[in-house]
Amino acid sequence: MRLTRAQLSWILYDMGSAAFALIVRTVFAPLLFKNSAHGVWEDAEATAWWGYAGSLAGLTAGVLAPYLGTLADAGGGKKRYLGIFLVLGLGATAGFCFAGAGDAYWVLALYFIGLVAFMAGNSFYDALLPDISPRGGMHRLSSRAYAWGYIGGVIPFLFCLIVAFAADAAEWTTKLAFVVTAVWWGVLSLPLFRDIREKRRVRRRVSPLDGFRKLARTARELGKYRNAVIFLIAYFLYIDGVGTILMMATPLSRDIGISELWLIGTILGLQFLGFPFTLLYGKLSKRYSARRMIYVAIGIYVTITLLVGVMTLMESAEWKLGLFLLVAFLIGTSQGGIQSLSRSLFSGLIPRDRAAEFFGFYNIFGKFTTIVGPLLIGIAVAFWNRSEYGIVLLSIPFLLGGWLLGRVEVPGEAKKTGDAVR
Repeated sequence: MRLTRAQLSWILYDMGSAAFALIVRTVFAPLLFKNSAHGVWEDAEATAWWGYAGSLAGLTAGVLAPYLGTLADAGGGKKRYLGIFLVLGLGATAGFCFAGAGDAYWVLALYFIGLVAFMAGNSFYDALLPDISPRGGMHRLSSRAYAWGYIGGVIPFLFCLIVAFAADAAEWTTKLAFVVTAVWWGVLSLPLFRDIREKRRVRRRVSPLDGFRKLARTARELGKYRNAVIFLIAYFLYIDGVGTILMMATPLSRDIGISELWLIGTILGLQFLGFPFTLLYGKLSKRYSARRMIYVAIGIYVTITLLVGVMTLMESAEWKLGLFLLVAFLIGTSQGGIQSLSRSLFSGLIPRDRAAEFFGFYNIFGKFTTIVGPLLIGIAVAFWNRSEYGIVLLSIPFLLGGWLLGRVEVPGEAKKTGDAVR
């Protein structure tokens, strides 16, 4: 598959934003929060608050994205809104540099702002996919973007680790990590705004009221797109679990006694695993269909939730570490594949001229939105004072999501799977 300049620029944005997903959301912001929360909350309670902040951010981004998406489709402004959220996300990332011990509420506020910007911006980024790719090539392009996103996240992450070991000054290098992330994300985003041209549509002047009107109209018309609606509900159920595991990995690992060194080394290893496995998912989707490969990923994630439950019963630190590494390996094999194929599968179910609008609803129902999972973790803390049990409960929405996915009629899938069998 030969990539155009616009497609390469689209992938570069994914590589840039991956630094936020890895360095900020997955590693340094949770570690900064856990350190700043000492003396403010107990460990399990702090983990629950981190989950609540993630849930609220996901809900906020989910409400904003479809409303703004209606305005973007009407005025050809997908890149404009993406730029607004990009600037907001960069500002929040840089703001972490000013947080210190005892600033748990400040860290939570910055995390909320950054996560809203990241998730809402991603809905407009995803909505550009139909503008730069034919329907037949979307699965491969989406998989490539996610795969290269792993590399895009690991390069600045490695740089930060090298500086950390060389300088031997944890507090200073943590602040450097936030600066590096903001610069990397911002610089790699520039080609997208230069090279991608939104497909020409009839433009007209729009007002905020138009956004509400079109949002209400789209909500009413969703019934005409039965398969898209069923997919969105299924996607919400299973991808919420994926996002929860990603977002809560660091605080949960601290709760079960995994050291920071093992945690950071494991996360680094995940990035190298994610690259080839995401490409593999994209390649296998051509032979076995995107839906079947998503089923494989869901099965792996259900296994992960059960292994976390077993991990909590282990008394041996060595056995806990072994299961932790196994869980991490399984996440690395499927995290990118389930996300990339879900995005491209949804692209084939919606009208192209209303992509930003529909991807706004996609964001409500899942894209990096974590609502149910963190609430389940909060419930687990409230009833058992064990945040890990919330991960075990995630097996329920994973299974329900897989069941609903089977009710979606995917255009062209019957022919493709039939050819594969022959």
